[in-house]
Amino acid sequence: MESSDDEHAMESDTETESDLISGLPEDILQKILSCVWIRTVVRMRRVSRKWMELCESLQFIRLDYRDFEHWKVEKFTRFVNNLLLVRRKLDLHTFQLHWNPHGPLNCNDVRMWIGYAVKHNVKVLDVKLCLYDKTVLPPAIFTCRSLQELNLQWGNAPYRDYDHTGLVLPDIINLPSLKKLTLRDVEVDELSLNRFIARSPGLEDLNLIDSAMRLDLIASKALKRLTLDGFLGECDGFTIAAPHLIGFECTGCSLEAISWRDQPSLESARIDTCGYSFDCESKFTGVLKYAKKLALFGSDIKVMLEKELPTCSAFESLTTLEIGEWFLTEDLYVVLRFLQLSPRLEELTLMHRPVCC
Repeated sequence: MESSDDEHAMESDTETESDLISGLPEDILQKILSCVWIRTVVRMRRVSRKWMELCESLQFIRLDYRDFEHWKVEKFTRFVNNLLLVRRKLDLHTFQLHWNPHGPLNCNDVRMWIGYAVKHNVKVLDVKLCLYDKTVLPPAIFTCRSLQELNLQWGNAPYRDYDHTGLVLPDIINLPSLKKLTLRDVEVDELSLNRFIARSPGLEDLNLIDSAMRLDLIASKALKRLTLDGFLGECDGFTIAAPHLIGFECTGCSLEAISWRDQPSLESARIDTCGYSFDCESKFTGVLKYAKKLALFGSDIKVMLEKELPTCSAFESLTTLEIGEWFLTEDLYVVLRFLQLSPRLEELTLMHRPVCC
């Protein structure tokens, strides 16, 4: 019964009566539809001819597994295929596909849907799949000139991809409009990262999650936000040369693995490390002294602060501070020194447990 309602909604006749919000500008109506579950959007075709036309010219297609609970993969596939079939040949702003592991999607179907989005000049491509064969990733993703935001978060493939460490970036990359890039489970070396940066001159936001990093230098004059969340294998250390960086997050490596060139003035930083010592010649607090928000965790963070705080002048902009995961009864000096150096501090959070890495 449910299947019939959803599938026939794309074919049923519509009423001619107007509703209260049909007179709003189309861009506002599209934004409203972007906040509604996609199955509900399809049913709204029945409201009026105006809504039918809107649903056939969707600018935001968001496919979230929570809207399709208890559906079989075959049924979901038919739904998506029908949705794209009735949609008019118009440019697409956002294509989002989030699917959980209860049933892996067919790789060919995923390739076709992503290909559709690319062909229709998508600006935001957001794909999270728990099970997918990364060897059949559509190469057209990386040459989509309209793409402004790319989020690819793949999990382990269900069958023949088990031996593959991570997604290997293609040799040909041309994303001139790209501003934000998020990749999970990817093998990143200096050459491939340099390709991305060189062919994406407007790239401001870079996020690498649970990835294998084989590089010594992350260099970009355009980069404003950098997130390194988890590493596959050992992190041998890297240098960041991004003078306009304002946001930095790093989890899962030692503090000594991070060094700076063309030192930025960060506005926010969240650093959660797994080292025990810090003996770096460069002064790490230099990149933090103008920050408004700081979250600092790890034993080596404590060592660094004990070493550098005595000679610090002030953190004049700092308003929010999370700090610790140490035995704070033994490390009160760090907390008290921060309070002395931060006249604008409004929010202080102390973690009371030690880190065990």
